[in-house]
Amino acid sequence: MTKAPSRAVPLLRHLLQVVPLLMVAACGGNGSSSSVTAPGVPTLNSATAGDGQAVLAFTASTSGGTATTYNGDCSANATTTRSVTGSSSPITVTGMTNGTTYTCGVTAINSAGSASSESKTVTPAATSSGGGTSTTVDTTALPVGTSKMVETVPTDVGYLYKCVNTTSSTNPGNIAQGWISTDGTTWNLQTKSLYAVTGAVSWASTFTNTIANAARSLAGNGLPSHTTGIFPITNATSPQAYQYDHNPNSILTNTVAWSGLSTNPTVNATPTCLSTGAVGIFLNGARMFAAFDAKGRDARAWEVTDACEGHPQDKGAYHYHSMPKCGLAADVTGQHSAVIGYAADGFAVYGMQGDGGKTIANADLDICHGHTDTSVTQYHYHTTETFPYTIGCYRGTPITSHN
Repeated sequence: MTKAPSRAVPLLRHLLQVVPLLMVAACGGNGSSSSVTAPGVPTLNSATAGDGQAVLAFTASTSGGTATTYNGDCSANATTTRSVTGSSSPITVTGMTNGTTYTCGVTAINSAGSASSESKTVTPAATSSGGGTSTTVDTTALPVGTSKMVETVPTDVGYLYKCVNTTSSTNPGNIAQGWISTDGTTWNLQTKSLYAVTGAVSWASTFTNTIANAARSLAGNGLPSHTTGIFPITNATSPQAYQYDHNPNSILTNTVAWSGLSTNPTVNATPTCLSTGAVGIFLNGARMFAAFDAKGRDARAWEVTDACEGHPQDKGAYHYHSMPKCGLAADVTGQHSAVIGYAADGFAVYGMQGDGGKTIANADLDICHGHTDTSVTQYHYHTTETFPYTIGCYRGTPITSHN
């Protein structure tokens, strides 16, 4: 016998639509709300399962009036409904039963009425000790992320939203790699590490992270606090790396002068794309670039770096396309990762561990590679071993100058 679908979510949404209208009618229909237009239908981009929760990432409608609140609601049956109110995306619905499939949606509300998104199903699951939704990551067969780059707002997790015309397949780039599978779909981090740029060059790094009037400033000379490989890559200094990458650039001082980063950034309903150049600064003083190279490929999979996973670009700025392996606070077993940097929108970037020290996977995060959790209630990004490695788009508004 086929089980009848739950009526709780449609009923809840019907009440949310009717009640504001009844309130207007009770005031004779001539109150201040008469000039307010009901909001348009929001788009539910993703419903991501977590441990006893679901993260609902949505985009506000560009038509209709402005919503004053959003309700995220999930229903498993006629008697089990979980609802959380928020002011912006994403909304995390908690108190759910692991292993139970819920139907979830988002409702936009203002004094003139409401509008509900289409629903998505999600099944929360308990995470195992040491892991998020994935307890282990096979670094010998990491997915190549080139096909996960899009130039429109992504509708699922694990993508990178890059700005239009930031890359071109005709741009110069290194040659085919011995650590990428023959079909081009996976790559082997352990094999790639054998081809890392060698050397141990020390740098006089300077870096400050200061806050004044609720605004953060990051300043320094752009040099890392750890030793690096020898760049440019030559056959004499790194013959194994030179087989695949002839990076001609030297590491040079590149001033970091970022200011006006809000200490309490706003989570925007519509994310912002990532362009070339720096998208963040790590606390070791060097820059974070998005996970694509000049040809529009998965940079971490394709480009040769030193053992810390950094290398210089044409202006000499040393940078990473993933979490640095050097110069940052190490994760502690059983604990949430520490802050390791800040994105250009002001939101913090954390390491690869979430609540209770569980390994973060793409499925634990939203379309921009961030979320909120019990340990860190403010929205934040996480790094992962899998693409897009750091941030997938900006959830907040990036500062104007972040070179």
